[in-house]
Formats: sequence, C-alpha cells, structure tokens
Amino acid sequence: GQYLMEVDRILRPGGYWILSGPPINWKRHWKGWERTQQDLSEEQSAIEVVAKSLCWKKIKEKNDIAIWQKPTNHIHCKQNRKVIKSPPFCQGQDPDSAW
Repeated sequence: GQYLMEVDRILRPGGYWILSGPPINWKRHWKGWERTQQDLSEEQSAIEVVAKSLCWKKIKEKNDIAIWQKPTNHIHCKQNRKVIKSPPFCQGQDPDSAW
C-alpha cells in the first residue's frame, strides 16, 4: 500500500498508472512465476483494495497489463471512504536500532 500511496502523491490528477507482469494475468502464468495461485490472487486483491481506497478507477485489464486512472478531483471520494493513513515515522534517533 505504501508504494501506491506514493504513486498517488506524485501522479497528476487524471493520470494513469500501468502495471504489467505479476500478479496481472496470474491465472495464466502462475506456474512460470514459481508462486502459488493463492499468493498471486491475494497480491492482486490487495492492489485492487488499495487502488479503490485511493479512488482510482480501473480502466482496463488485458493480457499482462492493467491500467488505473487517478480521478481529476478525488477529495469528495476520499472523504466518503476509509483512506489508508500514512504509517508513522520512527521516533528513535539511533540509526542502528533497526539492525
């Protein structure tokens, strides 16, 4: 979700986001990707949920490509939906604490 939130932040209103490859068209290629059908299905579902929460409209999915469009004005849409909140930043000052 964090990646799509960042894409939404920099994508112009009315702009398009195109995803090609996994997990799009997973039903056809899942064996070649060496991942389970369930894993790929869950990944695509998660992408769809985040895109919907960002008020993006799925324009087309064909073969290995899916296209979403960011609305030109999605303030009203975001007010009516549960929008994913940005994760909090770390409070600690120790750069080695993650290790």
